[in-house]
Amino acid sequence: MFWIFAILLVLVIIGVLILGLRGVGRARETAETTDASHAFFRDQLDGIDADLAAGRLSESEATAARAELAREVIRYEKENPSPAKLGGGRAIVLAALPVVAAVSLGLYAWIGRADLPAMPLAGRDLPAEAELDLEAAIATVEAQMVQTPDDVRGWLVLAPIYMEQGRFAEAANAWRRVLALEPPTADRQSSLAEALIMDNNGEPTDEALQLLRSAVAADPTHIRSRFYLAGVLTGTGEYQEAVSLWQELLALGTGEEAWIGTARAGLATAQAGIEGETLGDSEPDATMDVMIRGMVDGLAARLYDEGGTAEEWAQLVRSRLELDGEDAAREDLERALAALSGQDRVALEDFGREIGLTE
Repeated sequence: MFWIFAILLVLVIIGVLILGLRGVGRARETAETTDASHAFFRDQLDGIDADLAAGRLSESEATAARAELAREVIRYEKENPSPAKLGGGRAIVLAALPVVAAVSLGLYAWIGRADLPAMPLAGRDLPAEAELDLEAAIATVEAQMVQTPDDVRGWLVLAPIYMEQGRFAEAANAWRRVLALEPPTADRQSSLAEALIMDNNGEPTDEALQLLRSAVAADPTHIRSRFYLAGVLTGTGEYQEAVSLWQELLALGTGEEAWIGTARAGLATAQAGIEGETLGDSEPDATMDVMIRGMVDGLAARLYDEGGTAEEWAQLVRSRLELDGEDAAREDLERALAALSGQDRVALEDFGREIGLTE
């Protein structure tokens, strides 16, 4: 089941990335020279950092905005090649955005082609000329980070990539670097705790527990840290504290969120534990199950409320199929088809047939 943990983790990562795409303006094609265009892109990057510092963007939104900006650089270089630099588009990108653009070359292959507005479905085959070597891109950035280890933006983009690849120890190291370079936040502490737990086969470490407790204390409205900590404590048999956390979590919701059902089930499990009933799962499995379901429920909540791309809906449907069976997956597929139109709807219809949910 290791592979599905990685897939489900990327649901959250993709979810926050797509949310962030709204936070950056599209690069204008009216720049008169290549140098002026690069200056514009650098100004945009500075603007993202300023918005993050001012609280207008969340950390995850800023990460996504940087990735989208780099995609715009790639698109611009493809459409406006410099005679002196033909064939050197990647070098130009790296020169313009030394760390962020390099990582985004990998994100480019992961999120979609620069010459398309949206990828029909994750996993589609790209033309040979559009394929990018994710490992090479990551290696480039890693080499750059050796030279500039205090560049927090590089670590912020590397960390989720490592998580997506199942390189949890390296993700933990990246998040540690982020926390060392900037003041801790509940979101970043939770991300490090998540990486540590995944690296330990779903079993919480003392450091992960401390991080989650710190995140909960730092932000009384932070849902993810409460969800994870409540799940961990339920799995380790600390039922009294788990009950309190589940109740806090439920109080933060309206009752309509997709994660509410999982939280109620967690509360019932913890309450049963107080009464002396035995949990059905082993401790690490119980912890991991709560975390995974929380991730899927969080993605579902966002898609139900705000809509999303075809690939996000496809990830949700596939996860529901793995976790809850065909009926639940088919319900999400129907929601998706009602929300989408055009080529996105056609792509999802094809996907539904491929996995056996429709004829």
